[in-house]
Amino acid sequence: MAESGPSDLAGDAPASGVPSWWPYAAEWPGWHVWRGISGLVYARRLNTSPPIVVRGEDAVDLRDAIRREEFLRSC
Repeated sequence: MAESGPSDLAGDAPASGVPSWWPYAAEWPGWHVWRGISGLVYARRLNTSPPIVVRGEDAVDLRDAIRREEFLRSC
């Protein structure tokens, strides 16, 4: 079952659970994304402890933050 986030509550996510503003879902399937109340977008890497959360101003900025985090994890 997909987690519910603020974007889901706002009707921003279709039945697939992927918000319409996030075109990179196929590239980053291990990440759950949502739009915060402040307008920033967030992503959380699934199944990590402690949780890994990144944020950005838009989808491209968030994608870049995910790339940086994945690079750091691979080192």
